[in-house]
Amino acid sequence: MNESVVMKYFREISAIPRASFNEEGMRDHLAAFADTLGLKYVTDHLFNIIIFKPATAGYEAAPVVMLQSHTDMVAETNKGSNHNFDTDPLDLYIEEGILHARGTTLGADDGAGVAYMMAILADTETGHPALECVFTVQEETGLTGATELDTSMLEASLCIGLDGSGETETYVSSCGGVRGALTRTVNYESVTMPTVTVRIRGLLGGHSGGEIDQERGNASKLAGIIMRRALDQFAFHVVAIDGGLKENAITRENDFTIALSDPAVFTTWFKGVEKELQEQYEFSDNGLNFIIETGSTTQVLSEVDTEAVVNTLFMLPYGVIQKSKAIADLVITSANIGTVRLDDECFKVTVSLRATQGFVIENIMRQVEWVASTNGLSVEFSSRYPGWNYDANSKFRERTLEVYKEMRGEAMETVATHGGLELGIWKGKMPNLDIVSFGPIMFDIHTPDERLDIASFDRTYQFMVALLASLNNY
Repeated sequence: MNESVVMKYFREISAIPRASFNEEGMRDHLAAFADTLGLKYVTDHLFNIIIFKPATAGYEAAPVVMLQSHTDMVAETNKGSNHNFDTDPLDLYIEEGILHARGTTLGADDGAGVAYMMAILADTETGHPALECVFTVQEETGLTGATELDTSMLEASLCIGLDGSGETETYVSSCGGVRGALTRTVNYESVTMPTVTVRIRGLLGGHSGGEIDQERGNASKLAGIIMRRALDQFAFHVVAIDGGLKENAITRENDFTIALSDPAVFTTWFKGVEKELQEQYEFSDNGLNFIIETGSTTQVLSEVDTEAVVNTLFMLPYGVIQKSKAIADLVITSANIGTVRLDDECFKVTVSLRATQGFVIENIMRQVEWVASTNGLSVEFSSRYPGWNYDANSKFRERTLEVYKEMRGEAMETVATHGGLELGIWKGKMPNLDIVSFGPIMFDIHTPDERLDIASFDRTYQFMVALLASLNNY
């Protein structure tokens, strides 16, 4: 069976390493691609790139359309994988019409959008308005590329954001957010003691904007709960802790090691805690399991530093904080614990906070600041980005819904997302921009279980083509 043109381009970009902060290769590839097509492009110091394609005959009077996706991807592997995201191509394979990457994230978020834009740029048959194809970088680490992009050269009045998913729905608004880094200098004591290592495994993880409402466990939050309960029962010192790969991914795995006088007593006690936690997540994360290992160490954190580490993880907010009363089941405020590291003499935790209102974001930031100061940590916030508010009078959204209904014979859903999208940044920079957003069916993005429905991938591209073709009479 022949693959579609968009799948051809997806395979092409999957051979190019494109983890966040490593997008130069993708920029170079897209620049060379534009050169072969004879299309104008501009790039900047961050490796954002914009490729311009003139309107086809009959579309000269149509409004200019901005197509937008990000070139970077979340780089996450299963433990034990030797994949190197700096150098290795993704190992793609197909099972029953579903595309996977072996042992790693797939990068369909947002490689799907990149492939769509490459396909329409190379298309010589489809009628369309003038196109401004904006490929951004560092979206997954705080929307940095979009934030710093100079949009003064853009003339678009319509925008199709291709960082969506679900195929049958279009986004109508998105959440704002901010990231935080908490740090504390720690001290070690020289002492020989037996240890217990707890490895938390089997959690589903996911995108902290897309799956936070599923009540999935966060392995680092669980580590804090376990250690706080243990500290009420045993005298112990933290030796090591490591969990999470990205601020905006729900942590699937965490390993922590504590030193205490009698590991056997701890192991017996822990069986009860394990049972309680597995019952708690029976329906939302039923793969949760724990691996217990014993050993020894010659250095431990001081008692004060141990309590700071434990209490910080125990007290930091995680999960859904508030849901909308206007839109059913929409999360409007949440917090995620992203990465936890104890390296040399520094304990560091990163968090991702989301809310539709700036006032609410500031309240959660103050809560995190209080947790940090109470436990002797400093905190710095960065990558704050605005939300994209619902436009009740969007003419482009109405055209999008009409074209979908004509093609599919059924209505396209309009949904708000708790995820942070670059669309809020575009709206802030270009207030008159009329925006829609959609994408193909994907599963478990930001995890090594990420998957792409190939039929949906192809259908969504055909819908985008039909929408562009309809704009000659807009």
